[in-house]
Amino acid sequence: MFYPLHELLDKAANFTQLPSKKEEKWQHSPLSSYLDKQYQDTRVLAPYISLRDEQNFLEIYDGHLVASHLPSSVIIKEHTVACEIENNPFAFHASSSALHPLELNFFEDTQCSVYLKYSEDGFLSSNLNIIVQKNIKVEIFLVYEGAKNSFISHASHIKLEHNSQLILSEQKSLSPEAIMISQDYFHLHERSKAKIFKLFNEGEYLHAFIQADLQYKSDIDISSLLLTSSKQRYIVSCDINHLADLSLSKVLSKQVLKDKSVTVFDAKTKVFKGTKQTQVHQASHALLLNNSAQAYAKPHLEIFSDDLSASHGSTVGELSIEALGYLISRGITQTKAKEILIQAFIFQCLDVINSKEHKHRIIKHLGYLDE
Repeated sequence: MFYPLHELLDKAANFTQLPSKKEEKWQHSPLSSYLDKQYQDTRVLAPYISLRDEQNFLEIYDGHLVASHLPSSVIIKEHTVACEIENNPFAFHASSSALHPLELNFFEDTQCSVYLKYSEDGFLSSNLNIIVQKNIKVEIFLVYEGAKNSFISHASHIKLEHNSQLILSEQKSLSPEAIMISQDYFHLHERSKAKIFKLFNEGEYLHAFIQADLQYKSDIDISSLLLTSSKQRYIVSCDINHLADLSLSKVLSKQVLKDKSVTVFDAKTKVFKGTKQTQVHQASHALLLNNSAQAYAKPHLEIFSDDLSASHGSTVGELSIEALGYLISRGITQTKAKEILIQAFIFQCLDVINSKEHKHRIIKHLGYLDE
C-alpha cells in the first residue's frame, strides 16, 4: 500500500515536527513539496540475498542486518535506541521505527566496509550506532545504495572512548530520485580523534545533520564534497560544541555545482565558557560551473572564551580564466583543462582519508580512474 508522506509521518511513533517555513526558506529545502508524494510503508524485510565478496564487511538492507563478515573483536548488537536530535525531526523516527537498530562495538584495530542498501518506493528508516573502545583505531568505508523513488531517514550515534580514533568515509551511491535526511551525532571522549569525509553526488535531495561534542584534547576533522547537477538540492548542517580545553575542530565543505542545482552549508561552532586553548576552523568553498547554479553558506561561531584560535569563511567562484588559458597554451584541450582544475579543487577534501584503498574507491567512483 502507498500513502502520502504526511500520513506516514502522522503514524510514525514519536515523530515530532517538520522544519519551520523559515528554516526551509533559508535552506532552500524542498522538503514540504514531498509531503503529498506517495510511498510504501515498509515495515517488513523484503527478500534479499547478499552477493558481497570481500573481507570485513557488514550489509544492511532497509534497516535490517542481512550479511556480515567481521572479526570476533567487533561485537554486533541489535536493540532499540532512543535518540532525538533537536535539529532533525526524522532522527527519532529513524531510531525508534527501525525494527532492528544496530550497534557496532570495536575492541581491536579494524578496517571494514559497511553497506546500507534501500529498496524502491519506500518510506524507509535505518540506524547504525558505532562505539570505538579505548586506545582503538577504526577505519570504516560507508556506502549508501539504491532507494529509487524512496524517502530515507537515517540516524547514527558514534561514541569514541578515551584515546580512540575513527576515520569514516561516506559515499552516497543512491538513485537519482532518492530523498535522504540523515543525522550523525559524535561524542568524543578525552584525547579521541575523528576524521570524517562525506561525498554527495547522487540523490535528488540530501540533507545531512552533523552534531559533535568535544571533550579534553579531542579532535574532529569533517570534510564534505558536494557535486551537483540538474535540480539537485544538497544541504550540510554542522553543530560543533567545544566543551573542554585543548579541543580542535575543522569543518571544510567544497561544492561543485552546475545546471539549476543548489547547495547549502550551515555550520555553527560553539566554544563554551571557561575552555582554554581551543582551535576552531570553518570554511566553505563553492565552484559554480554555470550561471544557473546557486550556493549558500552560513558559517558562524559562538565564542564564550578568550583563549582560543578561530577562523571561518566562505567563497563562491568560477574556474579561473587565467588558469584555463595557461593550460590550453600548453597544448591541453579546454575540456581536459577544466577537468584538471576541478580535480585540483576537490581533491583537498580527500586528505582526511588515510586508507589508500578507500581513497582509490572514492576517486574511481568520481570517474577519475579506470577499471
